[in-house]
Amino acid sequence: MPVIHNKQCKVCNSEHRTEIEKLLAEGWGTRRISKWLKDKYNESISDNAILNHKKKHWNVSKEIKKRAAQKESEQLFEEEVKKGITRLETLKVEREQNFELAKQLRMIFFDLIKTGDWKRIHPETFKAMQSLYNTATNQVRYTAAEEFKQLDQDTEDPFVKLMELITNDQESDGDDSEETQES
Repeated sequence: MPVIHNKQCKVCNSEHRTEIEKLLAEGWGTRRISKWLKDKYNESISDNAILNHKKKHWNVSKEIKKRAAQKESEQLFEEEVKKGITRLETLKVEREQNFELAKQLRMIFFDLIKTGDWKRIHPETFKAMQSLYNTATNQVRYTAAEEFKQLDQDTEDPFVKLMELITNDQESDGDDSEETQES
């Protein structure tokens, strides 16, 4: 905290301000300091003026409370930031895993349809696979929306953003489109 200097305060304007504040720090009372100033330097500053200076311009306990509260606030803020980053990382991993699962199931479906092997699979097994595919794609949408919400980004249409993520992923991993599967 910068040292406060008030032009109307006798202690602030005293050439012995530092000594007065040292005495306050040592626990001297304001009357004792006022008498000491008069005796040592023949300077007249009332005990009320010293008390006002202590309360308004040199309030150590107030500054300690302020800094302690600020430090606590900064620590809480850092903890929340760390939690948010951990949450984002978890969402990203979950989204990527579900995307990969959906992609693999999609490839299996295309292969089954292409080869005609889907006819040999029990209908309940096929429904279960379809349900798993739907769940995985829904989880990709959900986690993408949560990621955008965590980053305070526009979540009105997370599906558009999701499609951008999928497109970017496909460009980096190779094309997984239906046309590629059929050729």
